[in-house]
Amino acid sequence: MAQGHSVVVGRGWVLALGLGGLLVGCSPAEEAASAEVKSPEVAARAQGLAAPIGRSVTLRACSTQQFVSADQNLANTPLVANRATAQDWEQFQVVDAGGGLVALRSVSSGLYVSADTNLGGQLVANRNSVQDWERFEWVEFGGDSVGLKARSNNLFVSADTNLGGQLIANRASAGCWESFSVSVIGGGGGGWVERWRDDFDGNSINAANWFANTGIHVNSEQQQYTTSPRNIEVSNGTLKLIARHEWNNGYPFTSGRLESAGKQEFGHGKVEARIKMPVGPGLWPAFWMLGNNINQVGWPECGELDIMENVGYANWTSGALHGPGYSGNTPINQQFFPSSPVSDWHVYATEFSSQDIKWFIDGVLLKTVTRAEVERYGRWVYDRPYFIILNLAVGGTYPHGVNGATTPYFGVPQSTLNHIRDTAPALEVDWVRYSQWQ
Repeated sequence: MAQGHSVVVGRGWVLALGLGGLLVGCSPAEEAASAEVKSPEVAARAQGLAAPIGRSVTLRACSTQQFVSADQNLANTPLVANRATAQDWEQFQVVDAGGGLVALRSVSSGLYVSADTNLGGQLVANRNSVQDWERFEWVEFGGDSVGLKARSNNLFVSADTNLGGQLIANRASAGCWESFSVSVIGGGGGGWVERWRDDFDGNSINAANWFANTGIHVNSEQQQYTTSPRNIEVSNGTLKLIARHEWNNGYPFTSGRLESAGKQEFGHGKVEARIKMPVGPGLWPAFWMLGNNINQVGWPECGELDIMENVGYANWTSGALHGPGYSGNTPINQQFFPSSPVSDWHVYATEFSSQDIKWFIDGVLLKTVTRAEVERYGRWVYDRPYFIILNLAVGGTYPHGVNGATTPYFGVPQSTLNHIRDTAPALEVDWVRYSQWQ
């Protein structure tokens, strides 16, 4: 809803079969250091480390017990496993590369790690986008040990000490040289920890979490927001934002809009809500976020993250980003199709970090936008606190752009006017939650 107009754990990463179980090529000391590397049969039974998609990690080579680094990785200088401590150059974001594969992105440079076969499979971090050379199979050995198999040549990445610890994808089987222990930055073991929630118990909104904003008139919307319990109701464990056909302040409809600005504001993490929506072209429910510096810098400079919008159709919602250089009719948007009508309960969620933003419905990842993709259009503005908005608009530019209605009201066809008169449709919210990765 443009203001001016509106690690995944447990994923099925497949263990590669047929790996060599012997720790070939390692000295006795290296073999001792790699005691956690299991034979294929044992590894298949072990509790492995699933690829922590969206998280930043360090990789410590079994062969050297040193961290993998992309330090000063210019031109074709290969990655090396030779750092005793992990700084920014030794951190890599794990990115979903599709098809059960991952990509690794250097946190310092923002460039992707490649196993370019023109370089003999040497790993370099100098690519702006993900193609086959930048895709790897994440192979779980058990515990925190993993291997990386390059999509470019189907060979394991090795940190062979005979090559000075340079990383190269050139091994058909995996031993100590091809094993890396993984640590997720910012958490032991990794997992989402809930930090805040509102279950809408009682019979009124929690003033520590929300206020009703009645002063918003944007996007040629046809409603006046109010504080009336006819438009904002908390009962039976849910919040209802209710649209009514009644003139107020020159607008033909009334409805409700809640914001957490100045009360509950959220940095990087996961924001989700369990919602069901009314159906009728021109109804415009939304669950979205704005940067908390909007009063200082304005929109779209503050940034906007639309977790869920719907313009009255039962089978789809949409998500979008608005920021400097990509606002209004933003190129960063997509339709999503829930497993059942939006009038059923669904959980709509986003996960946002310094490197990417994801959209989910009912736990299913539907879209990922990376920082690099956003910066093709303008500045990344998602590294500051954001506040949550829940609202039910009626009519306006987005509904009109889809349904084409101009009468009886802009973006509101006669059938929806009748629906509002007869039923007073509501956006219903069971709960809203915020979690951080630990």
